[in-house]
Amino acid sequence: MTKTYAVPPPPPHNEGKTVAAYTLNYGVVLGSLLIGLGMVLPMTLLVWIGAGVIALAIVVGIALSMAGLGQPRRRSVGAEAR
Repeated sequence: MTKTYAVPPPPPHNEGKTVAAYTLNYGVVLGSLLIGLGMVLPMTLLVWIGAGVIALAIVVGIALSMAGLGQPRRRSVGAEAR
């Protein structure tokens, strides 16, 4: 019995450098800086603001990815083999 296997499609050429990825990363870094400043300076409010910025960045990053500004979705390999 011989089996034929389909070659998987090549990875995207953008290497993860998308609007959604940059938005998420910048939001997490900004939120982390705010949390760090809130811990160094005894400001509990700043820690919660930083946590909110991180949560917002995650929501916006996912929304941008679902809107098509993220990594392109792979098609199934089985569909290409047919």
